[in-house]
Amino acid sequence: MQIRTEDIPKEPAVRRAWIIYQLKIRGITLTAIARDEGVSANAVANALLNPSSYLEEAIARRLDLTARQLFAERFNKAGERINQTKPRNRISPAPAHNVHFAGAR
Repeated sequence: MQIRTEDIPKEPAVRRAWIIYQLKIRGITLTAIARDEGVSANAVANALLNPSSYLEEAIARRLDLTARQLFAERFNKAGERINQTKPRNRISPAPAHNVHFAGAR
């Protein structure tokens, strides 16, 4: 299912609902994205309305888009970010889920 960039709502609140819907019809939740990225679901939800470069990319990737396509107002015409974002607040990589340890029963 290919998304046309002209179909992406410009109004942030409307776009937020649109993104959640687009993820839902693909069977993806904000919680799943959060788990994959090693952050809280609230952090992912906040990225829909407030700049967060790595979470914007994570969300856009699930929709086969770029962050620039999905959050166009956060970039200038040259493709550079307009607003500064905080760096990812994680020193170590996200823990692996459903890992089975040898000897565990």
